[in-house]
Amino acid sequence: MTSDIGNREWLNDSEPLKRVNPNNPFTVPDSYFNELNERIMSGIRLNDLKQNTQQDFTVPENYFNQLSGNIISRINIEQALNQPTGFTTPDNYFENLTEQIQSRVKVEGALMGSAETMTVPDGYFEKLNKNILNKTVNQDIVKRKTIVRRMFNSPIFKYATAACVLAIVGGGVFFSSTDPVKKHRTSYLHQELLNVSDQEMQSYLKLYADGNESLHIIKANGLSVNDAQIQKDLDTYIDTE
Repeated sequence: MTSDIGNREWLNDSEPLKRVNPNNPFTVPDSYFNELNERIMSGIRLNDLKQNTQQDFTVPENYFNQLSGNIISRINIEQALNQPTGFTTPDNYFENLTEQIQSRVKVEGALMGSAETMTVPDGYFEKLNKNILNKTVNQDIVKRKTIVRRMFNSPIFKYATAACVLAIVGGGVFFSSTDPVKKHRTSYLHQELLNVSDQEMQSYLKLYADGNESLHIIKANGLSVNDAQIQKDLDTYIDTE
């Protein structure tokens, strides 16, 4: 009690001390003492690490020699990036961007989904060279072969053969009714014709008979030809001879 009174008297002797707030001016953060133990332990660990750490950090070779140039290059790059690029976009580009993207997606989908509709016949490219030659260089040869083949496989060949046979038979009958000299000549001709084989006759017709002319004569005269009857007559003639 006496000491407190003495301290107060001492304060009255100093004018600056009288102006000082008698309350405690020092404060601590919230939860300071609650976290003090953890902070102390963390500080101890950091001090231990600082004392026991080894030099683990390295720098590339010639790092400091090239440091000045690298810094200047970085500065130039930053300045170039900050400058305007000069590129512009069309009017309403971003407003129409969504619609353009959707249209492009639809077009790409249609192109990818469309099936291949163009086809070529089987063996087209294998026969292409031959077909070109047949229509250009070998056109005359193909035409002649085609005419012979068509006449040989068509009824016209049968009509022509029947006409030749009938002409031979009619000639033989005609010459047989004449004088002995003519009869001898016709009998000789008939005998020679009999010696001609069917294969030789067909070969002769293939070489010299024109199927187109025979067809034209038959159509011009308005003749009606019975294919079955002609075939029957030819078979009968060949069997009898």
